[in-house]
Amino acid sequence: MNNQLIIGLDGGGTKTTCVLFDDKGFTVDTVYDKGTNLYVFKDQAIDRILFIIRSILEKNKVNYSDVAAFGFGLAGISDLDIREKLLKELDRINITKYSLLLSDVEAAYKVLCPNNAGILVNVGTGIVCFARDEEGNIIKEAGNGYDKGDLGSGYWLGKEIFSRLILNEAIALEDSELNQIFEVVKSKFGVDSFRELYGHIEGDTNIFSYLASLGEDTIDLAESGNDIALSVVQEGTRYVSEYIKAISERMKSINSDVMLSINGSVIKNNFYRNLLEESLQYDFNNIHWVSSILSPAYGAGIMAGNYKNININ
Repeated sequence: MNNQLIIGLDGGGTKTTCVLFDDKGFTVDTVYDKGTNLYVFKDQAIDRILFIIRSILEKNKVNYSDVAAFGFGLAGISDLDIREKLLKELDRINITKYSLLLSDVEAAYKVLCPNNAGILVNVGTGIVCFARDEEGNIIKEAGNGYDKGDLGSGYWLGKEIFSRLILNEAIALEDSELNQIFEVVKSKFGVDSFRELYGHIEGDTNIFSYLASLGEDTIDLAESGNDIALSVVQEGTRYVSEYIKAISERMKSINSDVMLSINGSVIKNNFYRNLLEESLQYDFNNIHWVSSILSPAYGAGIMAGNYKNININ
């Protein structure tokens, strides 16, 4: 095989994308699986990562030794203990020296801001705003973790709408908007009553995935006219706008034109993004939105290839 093969993996909170491509820019295959956020899923994330890599190789009749570089762009990479466990597993299958571990936002930035221009606004299950200054130094807002103060993310939206439902349980069946939210929650958790819902929560320690998946439902409810959901989404976009303004101030670009590169299922929602733009309209002369059909998994693979001195077309 003349062409050098590269694997890039983008692991977020709810979805993982893995691509197998070569140094000529040809995509051999793409596979998808559940989330592999290291901070959230711990050992389960490692198992999924190894399974995904093994699956795409076996599917295409390729051996580990046939791949010149492995790029892993992973949410939660700052969890040093689980990162060390992942490295040990990569060492066990003899690919550590061919592998590059980086955050999912760095992989996305490589695809969306190849010339280090603009601000990456990554809002999916989690949230982080990321940029580089003129000297190449990293500037970041949020990205600390879903349980460490990050606001406005998909998880945050789901948690907030869930909290407002629980706090108003007594009137949930009489209030049309609360009842609308309860119907979505019942479908999501597979229950028929509040008693069943509480029993489900007590019996399942991994409520994170349920609340994270409610984020996009909250946006849909807001767009359909549910005022409770709308207030949650508006509050969330105000928090995100504050992150963006904080980065802009550090880059000394406030009140000028700004390029916002977007990644993540939440920020790619037109309704959510329109509300975010409303929150930013008095702070910037013009806002230019940039997105890409390429998965950040390519960014992880490209960076791993560059790390191994592979020139990728």
